[in-house]
Amino acid sequence: MCRLVIVSCALLASFCSDSPERNQGPAVCEFAPAQNLGPIVNSAKFDGGPTVSANETTLFFTSNRSGSEDLYVSRRPDTQSPWGLPGNLGDLVNDLFGNDFSPRLSMDGRALYFASDRGGGYGEADLYVATRESPEHNWGQATNLGPVLNTALFEGFPTPGPDGNTLYFDRSTMLGPDSDIWVTRRSDAHSPWAAPERLALPVNGPRAEFSPSISADGLSLYFASDRDGNLGPIDIWVSKRKGPADAWGPPVNLGSNINAVGALTVAPFITANNRALYFMAARPDTSTSSAVACTPQTCFDRLDLYVAAVTCPQ
Repeated sequence: MCRLVIVSCALLASFCSDSPERNQGPAVCEFAPAQNLGPIVNSAKFDGGPTVSANETTLFFTSNRSGSEDLYVSRRPDTQSPWGLPGNLGDLVNDLFGNDFSPRLSMDGRALYFASDRGGGYGEADLYVATRESPEHNWGQATNLGPVLNTALFEGFPTPGPDGNTLYFDRSTMLGPDSDIWVTRRSDAHSPWAAPERLALPVNGPRAEFSPSISADGLSLYFASDRDGNLGPIDIWVSKRKGPADAWGPPVNLGSNINAVGALTVAPFITANNRALYFMAARPDTSTSSAVACTPQTCFDRLDLYVAAVTCPQ
């Protein structure tokens, strides 16, 4: 099973809890009804972990369409055109034997961070990065981010901040609902990453938090969680702060245009212009009266890429 989804598998123990009360807080932004990216991008297998370029014409994601999790890319000439047929990123980025997943593109398009369970790592899954001279160049050989960030546990979704010198990611033992979001910093692109710190309450709590995405102004943190207040087993939430040095505020559920009853809604990615939210989701089969909530085990191949238009206060 995909290592990305194994993070969600750790949440299964919490799915049997009583139905929580719904979060009634006001939405931070308005989200249009989510749209499936369609059959050119999505396959009959697992597709997920989307990240897009700043101009929203290049889409990177994970797919199991070839039998193991690899990173793929789809392109389009402009934002009004459909996405083109995806192509595999090749063996400088993907590993021939391991699974590669949860990609996150830097704002300048020159670094592609991702996670992998390939051999030679430090734990269940490690953080990696591939770089290139410019968005017009090919990717170089992917490298492990090293033991300061990677442990014997599961690390995933390495998400660079807008300046490229802050990196958010999730860490989990995969033995229970203990995934949390962490952050590390460096002084510049040529300096090493510092020892990571676990984000405090109210972002991280007693339940699982994972797959972070930071807005271009650094003031909104989107993530997935199985916390109380969800519509489905896993929902997407957002926490805001007034400034880069301020604490994160109470998370708000993104509501029913993004999240859905019985659904897994995971891996948000907010675009650079704050106008679109990409994510992956598995919706339960509602064609029968016996439809039950999705779990990573029952809806793995139903995970698809989605997008929703976003309108945020100015």
